[in-house]
Parts: sequence; C-alpha cells; structure tokens
Amino acid sequence: MWFLDAVTSGFQQPTDPARLQTFRILFGAVLTARFALSFGQGGWDRFAAGSLSAHLAEQLLGPDRARLLITVYRPALIVRTAAASALAIGLVPRLMLLLALAGAAMELLYLRSPNAVRYTLLTGACLLLAGDLGAGLHIDHGSSTANTWAQTLLVLVTTDIYWNSA
Repeated sequence: MWFLDAVTSGFQQPTDPARLQTFRILFGAVLTARFALSFGQGGWDRFAAGSLSAHLAEQLLGPDRARLLITVYRPALIVRTAAASALAIGLVPRLMLLLALAGAAMELLYLRSPNAVRYTLLTGACLLLAGDLGAGLHIDHGSSTANTWAQTLLVLVTTDIYWNSA
C-alpha cells in the first residue's frame, strides 16, 4: 500500500532506501551481463569493414553518421560494459548510470525491435531521478523521502509494461 500512500502524500511518504539501492545493484548486474554477452553474440564483429551491418547502417543513417557509429562502436561496447559493472558495485553510480544508458541507447541505431532497450532506458531514467542511489555494495536501511518519486515511477513503469503486454 506504500504506492498509494506515496501518491496521496505528494511523494513525501518515506520509503526504505534499500529498495532502490538493491534495484541499482541488480540493474547494474543485469546490464553488465547483457553487455558482456553481446561481445560473444556477434556484437564485436558488428559493423566490420564490408559487412552487411555496416552497409545497412550506411543506408539507414547516411555515410557520415554511419562512419561515426562504426568508429565509436567498439570503444562504446567496452565503456558501457565497464560502466554497468561500476554501477553494480556502486562506484560513482550516477555517472556510471549515464554512461551505461548512453551505451544502451546506441543500440537504438541498429536493432530492428528495440523494445528491451526502451524499457532499459525508461527504468534507467527512473533511477536517475533517485535522490540516493547509495555507494558501494552497502545497502542503507532506514526511512527517507529521497527515493519515493523514483521508486513510484519504477513501479508504475514496470506495471504498465506488464499490463500492456498481457
């Protein structure tokens, strides 16, 4: 019932910061796994010179934008994976979240059906609105209004995704 209490109180209902901090750790771990697995699933060789994916990117984005994407693609794979693992362990979490989300947003340029990317970006944006993402793997328990808005948005977004997919 905390959800209704949070909405009716104007998001001033205290919540436990541990919930959002746990979500941050899990979100970072899932992104790390997802990004790391993409290396072995053809991700590293995507946009190789003369490949079909490079040709399609040029057709879709134009030669200049495609060249930019091809140039930054591999370094971005490394940076986003490192940022996601740093997010999971809590090193400068807000900056690492931004880098991981930017790396995920890059996938919108070449994936045919990027619904999972959209959900990732949406939940990541909710995390960005949090007042206390925590630091390290330590989870703080207590009562605070710092994360009420972000936590409410995460519940609302997740409920909406599942409701509309039924």
